[in-house]
Amino acid sequence: MLQTKNATIENDVENEDTALLVGKVPKGEMEFLELLPASCRPAVYIMMIAVVLMVLLVLRPTYLSEIQQHTVAEVFTSNPSKCTQSPCFKPSKVTVESKPGFPSFLDVANKGRIDVSYDSRSIRINDERVLLLGGSIHPSRATKQTWGYALDEIVANGLNLVTIYVMWENHQPVPTMDMNWDFLKGIQYEGSTSSIALKWNLASAIRSAAERGLFVHLRIGPYECAEYTYGGIPEFIPLQHPSMSMRRPNLEWLEVMKLYVEQLLTYLDDNKLWAYQGGPIILGQIENELGGNVDAEAENFFLINERGDFVERKDMPSGPARGLRNATLQDYADWCGSLVQDLAPNVTWTMCNGLSAENTILTCNGISECADFLESHGFNGRVQVDQPPMLTEFEGGFQIWGEDPHNPSDYFWGRPASVMAHDALRWFARGGTHLNHYMFWGSYNRGRQAAAGITNMYAKEAMLCPSGQRHQPKFGHFQALHQALASLAPILLASESALEKGQQVEILNDDGKWEYGDDQLLYQYQADEHSRDVVSILENNANTSVITRFGHNVIVMDPYSSILLKNEIREFDSSVIGPRFQAFERVFSKGQHGPKLLDWEDWQEPIGAPSNLPATVVANHPIEQTKLNVDAQVYSDYAWYETTFHMDTDGQAASLVLEAQRANGFVVFIDDVFVGSADDHFHMEGPISFSIDIVDIEGGSRKLSILSESLGYHNLIGRWGVGTKPKSKGLTGDVVLVSSSGKNASLVDGREWRSFPGLHGEAISNQGLSRRHFEKNLLPSTSTTPTWASVVFDTPIYEPRTQGLFLRLTTGRGHLFLNGYDLGRHWNITTDETGKYTQEYYFLPPDYVHSDGNLNELTIFNSLPDNRVSAELLVSWTVATDSPNFQDEINFQNACL
Repeated sequence: MLQTKNATIENDVENEDTALLVGKVPKGEMEFLELLPASCRPAVYIMMIAVVLMVLLVLRPTYLSEIQQHTVAEVFTSNPSKCTQSPCFKPSKVTVESKPGFPSFLDVANKGRIDVSYDSRSIRINDERVLLLGGSIHPSRATKQTWGYALDEIVANGLNLVTIYVMWENHQPVPTMDMNWDFLKGIQYEGSTSSIALKWNLASAIRSAAERGLFVHLRIGPYECAEYTYGGIPEFIPLQHPSMSMRRPNLEWLEVMKLYVEQLLTYLDDNKLWAYQGGPIILGQIENELGGNVDAEAENFFLINERGDFVERKDMPSGPARGLRNATLQDYADWCGSLVQDLAPNVTWTMCNGLSAENTILTCNGISECADFLESHGFNGRVQVDQPPMLTEFEGGFQIWGEDPHNPSDYFWGRPASVMAHDALRWFARGGTHLNHYMFWGSYNRGRQAAAGITNMYAKEAMLCPSGQRHQPKFGHFQALHQALASLAPILLASESALEKGQQVEILNDDGKWEYGDDQLLYQYQADEHSRDVVSILENNANTSVITRFGHNVIVMDPYSSILLKNEIREFDSSVIGPRFQAFERVFSKGQHGPKLLDWEDWQEPIGAPSNLPATVVANHPIEQTKLNVDAQVYSDYAWYETTFHMDTDGQAASLVLEAQRANGFVVFIDDVFVGSADDHFHMEGPISFSIDIVDIEGGSRKLSILSESLGYHNLIGRWGVGTKPKSKGLTGDVVLVSSSGKNASLVDGREWRSFPGLHGEAISNQGLSRRHFEKNLLPSTSTTPTWASVVFDTPIYEPRTQGLFLRLTTGRGHLFLNGYDLGRHWNITTDETGKYTQEYYFLPPDYVHSDGNLNELTIFNSLPDNRVSAELLVSWTVATDSPNFQDEINFQNACL
């Protein structure tokens, strides 16, 4: 097969038209020649060759325009060796453009073992230093089609690496399920005649990256963080091991972790995806951001003997514990390194942003602080000493429900492209040869993926919008930076690091005189003293503009900006956003001209936890929600609680205090009538009390029903003050009735409580959420109950690579389903006093939409009564304009939906 930049020509042609082009005589003509007398055949051969040459001359402009860098002779004579043994990778239509020092995986594919090593400057592939520019995308948050589109955009943006998290929870969400490396496959809707069974699993996700020329850095966990619920660990794991401390050196955790890692590595081995097997995975990461304050005894750490062996506390010999000490987190980090060394000795392993093992490369995660990480040679003192400088998470922001984008309570909403580019160049100035954007594309938190308080849209401020559309001007600005860096890779890689070699630069002071500035630095790279080519990175780290003098140039630099130059010619300026990257506007096809939602119907979610239902658990206290649902094998964000209480007089004012957990919502009913709701939507965990006012309740015996809605488990475990034990949801303490006179009455005093796992609507629809199930089992909705709504629509005609199908939904809170697939949480919460919704557009993946004429069904659960669902279907995309419309600002309107 001849692989060129723009075309692939199969040597084994399958049709006569192609056979003619490559000079192979088709079978029919061969039979005709055999019928001719032998004396006539030479003349006929000559005539046929002449015809072939004439056809080639006629077709040459159209055919050979696709093979820009090859002559006719090359078309005939090139015969690259084919892949003769697994794994084999066939190039995609969109592939990485290889450059010196900036390789494509396809440069080394289909040639057997790929050697991966490293020195103090960079990762080495087949003993050659390489520049790696990467982006994180998560297949667990993608669909097969959107994954492919995102990979194409990674290539288009000038990257040659994709970094992938493996979310354990996504592959084993419930204890009754064996490890399954598949992802959701697309339309498999009950009753559909067009079920699509798309093969979509972890191995195929990795292979599709390889086919585009992307190397892979696989971060296997088991803890990932990732703003993913429980940090990617299945919620049932700690419940099965109540004395276990996650991410700590204790027997139960090490056994659980080892089993998971063994299963995953076996799967990857079997699919021959590691570089030493000829696959694209050049790096693996074990654990994630390990560190924090610990209490070894409270967290049930092992002890360590004089030989360095772990010893359980219960096995500690009687008498003085001579030679024993408490194990430390560093001992656990070393164990992680030993684990992967034993199971996958031919893999180059990393650990990030914390403690690391001796045999793993320590990498940085950060916003702007990774330049400081380099200057201190990392937390282990080895970075740019005997380990390469790697930045695994160059962070771009995360979104929390109800938060002000410019002043969130936790994390940060996003960063302008100009600010990020300045920080990226500061990293490369100090020797960086690997940078990975976290995220390049976030997509959406479908189902129950979102961590505490995290929105449905994930990493909205990344270079791709959650819908997969380009986030301009950020996409274009970084595309320009990546292309500049790749073109300069040979010089950067051949040079020694300029770390600690920054030179002061002259600036023009207020008196009009030149002086050396304190905040302006110059870093330079030159392959050797004989080379004419010099790469320079000029920084202004001051909060004011300055005029600098560098070589033959006088340069005006914006505050906090960097300039990349080659031989004093500017290649990239972090502060200058190209007008063409801003010249876009968003287009909507909606309303009269857009797709229509048809045939709305809605039903009420039955209230409470009736004792006659088999799933209802009766006890003298509410059952903690996670345990309730896991024990019942119900995978849900919801639970119902119910009890009775006595009101002394009619119309008495009171309040109900619920002792619960953060990132939780509650809706309260008395005698099946809605009385109030409360929520905590912050990115936090821990106990909290909610107070809900109760007014105009008649005296006597009353039924109290409470709907609990988990807003996600915190993604942190064992760091930043977050614990290592099971996480809790729902009612976890007392429920107190507080009268207007100040009298308190505990309702968790031994009386009967009934707890029901999940929603009743989920229970009756365990074969797929569909209006047919609701019509048979639920009553029509009222304004005082949670509701299930259903609406159908025809699939509009649109181009999913560039256009997105969205549902605009601005009422209620709950979950949204498309053709039975849970698209995650929706919520009409606003970001600040202006009333702007945190998220009002919800992307409908093309994989889940019918393309055969069948109607699609949207199912919307709304936990908040008196909030009738209002929604609109639309198609939206961006188009180029003549003037710059999109500004380099956080949360710029319509840059992303």
